[in-house]
Parts: sequence; C-alpha cells; structure tokens
Amino acid sequence: MGDQGLTDLPMKIKLPEQGAAGRSSFEEILAKRRSIRSYSEKALSESDVARFLWAAQGISSKEGFRTAPSAGALYPLEVHLVAGNVAGIEPGVYRYISEEHSLIEDVSGDLRAKLAAAALSQPTIRNAPASLVISAVYPRITSKYMKRGIRYAVMEAGHVAENIYLLATELGIGTCAIGAFEDEEVRKALKLPANEDPLYIMPLGYI
Repeated sequence: MGDQGLTDLPMKIKLPEQGAAGRSSFEEILAKRRSIRSYSEKALSESDVARFLWAAQGISSKEGFRTAPSAGALYPLEVHLVAGNVAGIEPGVYRYISEEHSLIEDVSGDLRAKLAAAALSQPTIRNAPASLVISAVYPRITSKYMKRGIRYAVMEAGHVAENIYLLATELGIGTCAIGAFEDEEVRKALKLPANEDPLYIMPLGYI
C-alpha cells in the first residue's frame, strides 16, 4: 500500500540550466526585459519611434503580413503615437499607417497630461517623451469570428506589447505596459472613434 502511494507521485524532469554562456542574444534580451517607469528628459529620436511603430504593426512580408500575428490576418488593432518630446515630430496624436509606414496626425498639441489624467494621473505617462496607445476595432475581427474575435484581438495586443518591450530592451529604452485607465477618458483625450477601444498605454523614454 505504501509502495503504491510512491508510484502515484508525478514525474519531475529537471531541465538544463540556462547559463549565461549558453544564451543566444535573443535569450539575453528576454532575461533583461523589465517594466521601467522612470525616464530621462532626453527627446526620443524619430528613428527610434519609427522602429517601435514597425515592431508593433509594421509590414514584414511581401504578402502584407505584419510583425505581430493576427487571427485570419484581419488586423483589428490601431497604434497611436502620443508625442510630446520627439525630435522631428511635432507634439500631437498620430495614427500609424502600417501599409505606408507613415503617421497621420489626428490631434495637434501635447496631450501627455490629458492622457496621464485618463490613466489615474500616473506620472510615468505625463513625464515620458511619448507613449504608444494600442486600441482595437473589434468589428474587423468579430465579423468573422463573432464573440471569440474579441479574445483574438486582445491576444494580438499582447503580441504587439511584447514586441515593443523586447525592442525597448535592445535599444536601452524604458517602457511599461499600462492598463489602469478610464477607457472613455482615453478615447476622449485621443479623439478616438466610438468603435475603437483602448487596450494598452506604453510610455517610452531613454533610461
């Protein structure tokens, strides 16, 4: 009876240690990735902002596929740049156009304080040179996948956020995934369409 109890224990497999010497450069980036909420006052460069936007939703193949996977390649997400201190880009709110790798201004002026107020007055957002706001237009994907499409859109937003995190780690730039905000207040501050739901705010700044 006692021996039978021992055989019922689940088998445990000890995996090889991930020693620093055996890590790839990608694994090193994964090991270093952290949420960072304090940034220097240095302006972000336009080239770094462009790299983040491409990492988030850039076109990465001749077929038009993007850097983050999307169910059915329907791409329900939008990425907005809230620029306050970006060299070469006037303060304002811009929408990223993946197909052209370009920005279109939606709102002029420095909206960082308004965005921070919509996010429970978090100073991280107010003080960061810029933030990326990831939002979803659910009808683009629920038209095919119905209610499950909402899950797929949220999953896709997670893929985008991790792309931003990993590029930030490589570039020595700080970021933090923020979900504590009033959806309607963010929508008002950025003048988002009524059918567009904000999912993430990711401030960016040099460390």
